[in-house]
Amino acid sequence: MATTAPLPQKPLLGSAPVACSACRRLKELRTHHAPDAPKPVEIASFMPLGGDNSSQPNLYERGRYQSHPHLLTFYTGGTARLRLMLPSAQYCAHPWFIQHRLQHMRFKALLTEADVFYSSSPLDVLDSVAPQQPLPPEPQPQPQPELDDNAVSLQASSRRNPTDIPDNILVELIEFFREKILYYVPVIDDTDLRDSLYVVKHRRPLAYCASFVASQFIPGSASVREQLVWSISEFFRATSGPLAEDENTVWTQLQAFAILYAYRPAVDAFHSAGVPQSLGFLNHWILKYSIEAFALRVGLHRSIDGLKVQLQQDPTEISKSPAFQRYVYWLWLVTMSHHFSLMTRTPPSIREDSTISSAVDLLRDVPKPARVTRILAEVDLYMLWQQAGRSAPGLAEWWCKPSGTMNIEEVLAVLEDMEGALEVWGQRWGLRGESHMTISNVDVSRNGAVDFHFQSTRFCISTFGTRYILEKARSALDAHTASHRILAQVARESLVKSVEAAHACSRCLLDIPPLRRENIRYMADFGYALIAFCCLYQIQACQLFGSTLQDPTKYLDSVEEVAAFMREMAVANNTAPRFYGNSILQQLKKVPRTTENSGFDNQSWTAWNEGASTSHAAVFPSPVASISEGYQVRMASFDDIPEADGLEGFSRPSPQLSGFPIFDPSWGALLG
Repeated sequence: MATTAPLPQKPLLGSAPVACSACRRLKELRTHHAPDAPKPVEIASFMPLGGDNSSQPNLYERGRYQSHPHLLTFYTGGTARLRLMLPSAQYCAHPWFIQHRLQHMRFKALLTEADVFYSSSPLDVLDSVAPQQPLPPEPQPQPQPELDDNAVSLQASSRRNPTDIPDNILVELIEFFREKILYYVPVIDDTDLRDSLYVVKHRRPLAYCASFVASQFIPGSASVREQLVWSISEFFRATSGPLAEDENTVWTQLQAFAILYAYRPAVDAFHSAGVPQSLGFLNHWILKYSIEAFALRVGLHRSIDGLKVQLQQDPTEISKSPAFQRYVYWLWLVTMSHHFSLMTRTPPSIREDSTISSAVDLLRDVPKPARVTRILAEVDLYMLWQQAGRSAPGLAEWWCKPSGTMNIEEVLAVLEDMEGALEVWGQRWGLRGESHMTISNVDVSRNGAVDFHFQSTRFCISTFGTRYILEKARSALDAHTASHRILAQVARESLVKSVEAAHACSRCLLDIPPLRRENIRYMADFGYALIAFCCLYQIQACQLFGSTLQDPTKYLDSVEEVAAFMREMAVANNTAPRFYGNSILQQLKKVPRTTENSGFDNQSWTAWNEGASTSHAAVFPSPVASISEGYQVRMASFDDIPEADGLEGFSRPSPQLSGFPIFDPSWGALLG
């Protein structure tokens, strides 16, 4: 009797994953042939700690981990804590580690070659151009003694105690924050910071975090900013421990977290040696998980329950109640999770539920500050996207390649409906003037953030739909189906719409009147990162689809103007806008001029490479190597960068190709 093969068994929860063959081979080699190879640093996950003293490591753990200064410990309360062990520099530089990483990099390239144009995030794209435009490195503070495993490991900190900062300096920094930056942190009211001295004396974490962000924009504040690092690290450690019993203390901690989270640096995702790196605990990933974990621990996800009770009792003064403030904070976290997901192409960590979907109706007629109305506008915009995703699931799953079962007719119908819904949304929230507004308490004069989110949403949805349609058109062409010509026309129209959306989004700050433009200087880093991505999108669209666009020069002119504008927005320690502007201009100079296969005007905007070939492969260079078409790309190195400052240095022609993965190069021939 033949025996049947045993069914594959699902691994038990908590069981260790099987190492890959490369890792096993390396382990054998290390064991038998490399006794001098350093041991890799352990990585520990959530570890249960028993007893009443669960917040303290036992003697065994102290002895085990004191030899590893790179250990980051975050207490989550109760009986668990998260340990994150980073590999030491010695281990990372060892040949065995390098060989291991190279093998995994080759394997990863094979996995992501086909999906890179969907999974590559805006930050990945910016990362790919970052090494080509280095900035002068910032001066590094003096190294500090190693901390024990109870403290947050600092990569840089001051040798001076933060108490050396006079109160009057903190007061002025808070005043600066209140006047220039508060608009971008809508969970903090103006009254919360009106008495700056009281904040310094009685709400110390809020004072430190507001001062830390303000010092980024004030010349000569680098030393103050350096001293504040110690205080912020102490704040992180305090919020990782047991929750405070006083509600006012918890609310102060939430507001302090909000400031750091709103102004988390996007450039810490880049690996260029010249880009200013953020401190480890201010990395945008760690900030995101820290603030969301803290919000869940204090029960913000259930804040709607208390709000509903108070609405039944006395809705007139509801906006001043703790229940209202906590619920608004939770809604703000939802929108921030959505933005983070879009910028990193990762699933959102906070998903839609009834507490979110009912927010606009629940608070529509409640008297509220204009800052809360802006949050509701973003929630309403988020819900539009979710509704479209239920009809075309790929639109709500932007972090992965769309399913092949998606019907293109349904996708086109959803995209068309979404355009109409976005227009209605813009009228409802005051983007078309007060006469069309259907929501009360909208400050139209300070509605710039709402317009920015409108433009960015339209751009993101349009680009995802365009890439899906281009992929369908290529599949029809490969299969020699009769629908290719129809799909090519649909793809052409969709591409033009997406480039127009990128153009509008990239200019939404530039077109603000001059008297209000100064406030843009204090916008958070992620806003500039998205605008930079819109510019790169236009550049590569002109490279690949120049003949499809009626006037590519218009877009390239605009990109150059936006890049120059971003360079001017840099101030003091806030160097990211200049970095983005330089990176855009560096890519812009690589676009070759031709009049045969594109609509470029040969007298328009900058010097071009007169020797460029007019063949398709030369006119529309590929962003990455394509296996199917055999394209080859040489990534620009530091030697390729012109040694010049200002716009003149970026106007010289260069034969280098764009190496950022937005479009598949094989799509270039579809619309010709």
